[in-house]
Amino acid sequence: MRHAARPPSGFTLIELLVTIAVAALLGMLVVPNLVSMVQSGKTSVLVNKFPQDVAWARNLAVTSQQPVQIALSNGNCQWVATVNGGPTVAEHSMTNAATQYPGVTCTITTNAPTTGNLDFNSQGFITDGVGGPPISPTITVSTANGQQTWTMQVLSSGSVILNSNTAS
Repeated sequence: MRHAARPPSGFTLIELLVTIAVAALLGMLVVPNLVSMVQSGKTSVLVNKFPQDVAWARNLAVTSQQPVQIALSNGNCQWVATVNGGPTVAEHSMTNAATQYPGVTCTITTNAPTTGNLDFNSQGFITDGVGGPPISPTITVSTANGQQTWTMQVLSSGSVILNSNTAS
């Protein structure tokens, strides 16, 4: 009795090399976009934390009848929250933005001669900290690659208006 010869099973070395080459080419096309998406997502988290901290500061100023300040740092997207000039309130501050969000920049423009500090009075309004008129700073946050830019307008009432613009 004769057995029929079976074709060899498995892959040849050439087939494996071609498959690996195609996978490497696809990986080279996907990785830069993936890195950009991760960076934009992380920056979005930063941008969403700021309005939450501003709302917390405004609410605390009204309920405790004490001044609350958020000191903004121009350039590196950091802010520090304090109540009545006391110690930093860590959970409502961003003090390590330079390490968590490398390459992200923040620019603060305001209508007051003082720095970009947000001083909430007992009525929940933002003042310039020296008894002058209310201020309304604008904060622009940009990713390192410049593909995503967020603009936040902080109104004197403590509300934050967020505009997201994608650069082309």
